[in-house]
Amino acid sequence: MLRFGRVQLATNLLLAPIAGYCDLAWRLACREQGGVGLACTDLLSPHGLLRGTQESLDLAKTCDADTPVGMQLYGSDPGLMADGARWAVDHGATVIDINMGCPVDKVTKKDGGSKLMCDLGRAVAIAAAVRQALPDAVPLTCKMRLGWDEPAYDAGCAPSLALRLIGVGVAGITVHGRTTEMRFKGQCRHEGIRRVVEAVGEATGHHGSGGIPVIGNGDV
Repeated sequence: MLRFGRVQLATNLLLAPIAGYCDLAWRLACREQGGVGLACTDLLSPHGLLRGTQESLDLAKTCDADTPVGMQLYGSDPGLMADGARWAVDHGATVIDINMGCPVDKVTKKDGGSKLMCDLGRAVAIAAAVRQALPDAVPLTCKMRLGWDEPAYDAGCAPSLALRLIGVGVAGITVHGRTTEMRFKGQCRHEGIRRVVEAVGEATGHHGSGGIPVIGNGDV
């Protein structure tokens, strides 16, 4: 069984947060089919949540039947991300997820999403600030890619970032097996995901169950 910190999931299958296909109605429809261990909201802007914009509130909407649920935040300011995480917990989040993998221009041009993989120090600072803002019972996870481009992939950007995130208390890592430059083209690179799995297992001493989970994403 899959476990993030103190949160035990019923299955090891997670409903991928695909933009436009992860609103509350869709999540509930998928849960009715059975087998969903965790479902996640669409990308949530801390600015929008804290200002109470209708779009952000709609994306974050949940209910008693929608559990456990992860709320996925994106941004580049540690303090603002921490405030957004507090809001999410107050409004029903079981798990907080930081998106470090979105390749879309409107996200990366604001230094969020996968642009954070170009500044590992900032990425880790955001994770540390969010982790400190959360209650112990609410785990923090992060989603990433294999790096911005081929040189970053070759340099081991994803394994390096994963280890640094675990060092500040992140309880789970999801890896989309593509670089940002690949966007959604080509095949998911399983060997890149494996690099992260092996690095995390080596660092934590857990090469199977009982360690920090690494979830593969792409081409399902």
